[in-house]
Amino acid sequence: MSFSTAKLVDRLGGGLVHRLLRPARAWRDWRASDRPLGTVRELVVVKFWGVGNAALLLPVLARLRQRFPAARLTMVTLAGNEPVYRDAVDRVLTVRADPIPGAIRDLARVTWTLRRDRVDLALDMEQFVRASQAMLFLARARQVVAFDTPGLDRASLADVRVPYDDGQHMAEGFLDIARAVGVDPSRYRPGGGVARGRAPLRRDGRPIAVLHPGSGDNFIGRRWPTRRFGLLARNLVESGAQVVVTGTRDERALAREVVEVAGVPVVDLSGRLDLDTLSSLLAEAHVLVSNDTGPVHLAGALGTPVVALYGPNTPRLYGPLGPNSRAFYAPPPCSPCITNFNYKTSRCLLPVCMHVLGVDEVAAAARARLSLARAERSG
Repeated sequence: MSFSTAKLVDRLGGGLVHRLLRPARAWRDWRASDRPLGTVRELVVVKFWGVGNAALLLPVLARLRQRFPAARLTMVTLAGNEPVYRDAVDRVLTVRADPIPGAIRDLARVTWTLRRDRVDLALDMEQFVRASQAMLFLARARQVVAFDTPGLDRASLADVRVPYDDGQHMAEGFLDIARAVGVDPSRYRPGGGVARGRAPLRRDGRPIAVLHPGSGDNFIGRRWPTRRFGLLARNLVESGAQVVVTGTRDERALAREVVEVAGVPVVDLSGRLDLDTLSSLLAEAHVLVSNDTGPVHLAGALGTPVVALYGPNTPRLYGPLGPNSRAFYAPPPCSPCITNFNYKTSRCLLPVCMHVLGVDEVAAAARARLSLARAERSG
């Protein structure tokens, strides 16, 4: 099930499920005790979609551990995100993204598991998805804290509703949920332990520049033109860098186009890396140049400088937070067109916002970060 399909299913079915559950919510409220929570023993955090979101959540999870030291911390997420959370929580419960029958069975299994565990406190980090709310309500979590996103009516089953603020970075938004349960109110600080494997890269002594021309399956209009990634690769190789191109299995054609346009030796690792090995590669890299997608925040959590490219989305909401990073963004009046208010859905067929970003300026930013990172690591 693609992200687009999942959004459609949630949009059509989620509202219906919420309406069906509201009488039960009202009944539970009428019968509920106002006895406050004592020691939190079972703490659950839910965030299904987004590797980048997962990386942004790592510092928040660390603060939750400090706030509730006696609790078992459980993460509920999609199966593909498990490596990001593996070392940050006590347990990861996963849901398959596809096929639809399997995803429904997994949601039922996780709901039953949480219901059996008698969850004391659940933090729902989804910004627009409704399935998480239904799952936590049916699991009988004693206290549920969730984003109340204007226009989506997604928090009607929650106990504590945190207003979603589109004017701040999403990392601060995640921290707002945690602040609502007494976590340290200081500002968000990036970082966190991302599980790593061994990336299949033979290093040759040159500084490593990773290029990520894909954007996952959420709106391909976020992609900088592949030809420009190829020209960028040539520029960086001629400047003395070892260039590596990454992407999912479905993005191998994009990577091949980059290599062909570059016309110089470039390492193509598209389709060959899982999250563990991608994290290892990003940790070794001196710079990542990427569209607005998950590796931006994985690299930031690992301390690797990032040059990130934005258009349909705004870096105000999802910009790189790692050290010495830069976001390129030259928005036309229609940007941003994918937001948490519209299920991150756009009908734009001509993303001029990505085409106005030039190769020379991106290459200059990447070379500057290569030089600085090389100097820092050699010193």
